[in-house]
Amino acid sequence: MPTAQLPIPTPDGTVDASWMRCNANGPTGDCGGTTANQWVSKSTDGGATWSAPVKIHNSALAPDSCGAFYGCLPNTFERVSDIPVIAIDNSPNESFGMLYVADYNWTGSYMQVGVSASADGGATWSNPVAVTPNSDKHDQFFPWVNVSGNGSVGVTWLDRSLDPANVNYDAFGAASRKLNKLQNANLRLSSVSSDPFNDGFGSGFMGDYTGNAWVAGKQTLLMSWSDTRNTSDTQDEVGGMRP
Repeated sequence: MPTAQLPIPTPDGTVDASWMRCNANGPTGDCGGTTANQWVSKSTDGGATWSAPVKIHNSALAPDSCGAFYGCLPNTFERVSDIPVIAIDNSPNESFGMLYVADYNWTGSYMQVGVSASADGGATWSNPVAVTPNSDKHDQFFPWVNVSGNGSVGVTWLDRSLDPANVNYDAFGAASRKLNKLQNANLRLSSVSSDPFNDGFGSGFMGDYTGNAWVAGKQTLLMSWSDTRNTSDTQDEVGGMRP
């Protein structure tokens, strides 16, 4: 079963698309708790034809503890997707054309967000680089990635590192020209932690993803996320950072 992000274009019209593919053979009869494959393909003729898919890497999915097809956010009833979000560097720098993909990997005890890179148009990919230090053993989920006009990689995600019980979450972001610097640059973007049990559905649905964007002409990264600070339902909240 696939899940995908909308394709992204390059200045010459090439379109890159990424998606996840998994087999519904997990312990509960779906993809939860299985190992998925992340893929990428490109089109140079407006989508009429596509290149042979290239596997980016494997990603372990969180177990299904709530009846969700792709796995569940631990300690809740929230379904959690693992869309391989793709972004391209269109800056006028030596990094022009770099591709980046952000997703999570289930380590066996928590969900860890990482970013992979390709310098050859998606033919080969680096191993994922974690967005937080390895000492952080709390769940990270719903990542998004974009590249600024000067080539900075901006990653945002939801993070439970401020809650020892690994339930409440905050919005976090990190930006750097170098992937290996992301884990030292992560910042909290939300001012109040969110309790997933206050999503209006008793921790049954807070959405499937977040999003981010760089402000044109400025080095400001904005993030949009599901927030429950009003304690009764989920609302869209926007915050940002200037790395």
